[in-house]
Amino acid sequence: MVLHFKFKIFFLWLSLFQVLFMNGQDHFEFPKNKNKDKISIQLINNLILMPVEVNGVRLTFLLDTGASSTVIFSFEETDSIQLHNSSVIQLRGLGNGEPVDAIKSEKNTIQIGNAKKANQTIYVVFDGTLNFSSRLGVPIHGIIGGDFLRDFVVEVNNASEILRFYLPESFLQKKCKTCIKKELVFIKDKPYIKAVVQDSSINMEVNLLIDSGSGDALWLFEDKINKIKAPVNAFEDYLGLGINGNIYGKRSKAEGFSIGDFHFSNVNAAYPDVTFSENLKLVENRQGSIGGEILKRFNWTLHYQNKYIILQKNRYYKEPFHYNMSGLTLQHGSFTVVQERKQQSSDAYRLNQNKALSVFNLNLSSNIEIRLERIYVVVEVRKNSPAELAGIQVGDEILEVNNNPVYKYKLHELNEMFYADEGKIIKMKILRNGYEQRVKFTLKDV
Repeated sequence: MVLHFKFKIFFLWLSLFQVLFMNGQDHFEFPKNKNKDKISIQLINNLILMPVEVNGVRLTFLLDTGASSTVIFSFEETDSIQLHNSSVIQLRGLGNGEPVDAIKSEKNTIQIGNAKKANQTIYVVFDGTLNFSSRLGVPIHGIIGGDFLRDFVVEVNNASEILRFYLPESFLQKKCKTCIKKELVFIKDKPYIKAVVQDSSINMEVNLLIDSGSGDALWLFEDKINKIKAPVNAFEDYLGLGINGNIYGKRSKAEGFSIGDFHFSNVNAAYPDVTFSENLKLVENRQGSIGGEILKRFNWTLHYQNKYIILQKNRYYKEPFHYNMSGLTLQHGSFTVVQERKQQSSDAYRLNQNKALSVFNLNLSSNIEIRLERIYVVVEVRKNSPAELAGIQVGDEILEVNNNPVYKYKLHELNEMFYADEGKIIKMKILRNGYEQRVKFTLKDV
């Protein structure tokens, strides 16, 4: 079944200052007589999740074209994993916190499909606050990008959630009249593409990092020289979670955005605070990033060695761009005890008869199911949003949504609800300081 995740609800970005560039013998290899493979992926919140095996342990990684190195930041639902040749270092990425301690581990074995690499360097971050799984709603253990992409030609079919990868010498480009082929420039092992942004103040060509690790559509860096500036009607918002903490900035719409012959109108655009964007503009003449909310609208082929990308529009192409109209950011919170009666037919209940007294005893105890379920907690509330005006605060626990227990929803389903039709009424039961209360608000586009 193909899962359809309509809108951006999550942003993830990571950068490492020290990148090890592998020598010639350190690369992925297929078994003999094999030159291609395919794996199933998940498209969740505009992000691509893929299975990766590290030293024999199966994990789930985010495919991030904006990351040169491989990083693990969570071992949730994994009993143990052995890492080799380790040393302690410090990493800094986006966010307003201090650098975080990490481990650099060398000579690890990593496997994707049938392709295996026997000398992989992995960076491991041990920071309990850096929990991307709780924000995404599914286990995610790490990030992989250039370490995988540079060895193959990679085809991502977002519509069918299939990733194919080929040895470059065996890849044959298919004829495609509806595709465009765009030249890329690689800087520090990361792909950059030329695009055009149009709005009331500018109509200019921009140099953008292709960043599949970002769930946003477009990031633009405010710059007086290039005349890039957030519109007057832009609003302050939480942009995402980085390795050093939360990322903030402004959001608005770009009137137009074009890549070759493909054109979009009213595209979501984020403008990170100068504090963060200055760290990102280490690449000369970089004006921003193109992220998953645009990339998901294409099936794309990335050829690192020949420096190009092929784009073919898919069934997501015409979807409108919407913002989170609630103003809420949620993540997994604590557990709650749930008691529910199992759905069984009437003849499944046990009847015990006392013949002497002609009494029947109906035993229901075996039909009660007791389990622990996750509830969700509010971690960000946008200023002047419908949720804030309804009185919802950071730290509130969500117990019910529209009269349904919150554990009936997956996190991405709740978030999709916040991107639904304008005017939709959302009712919630929340828990604050041990007291339950009910609130409601109406989704309002911004």
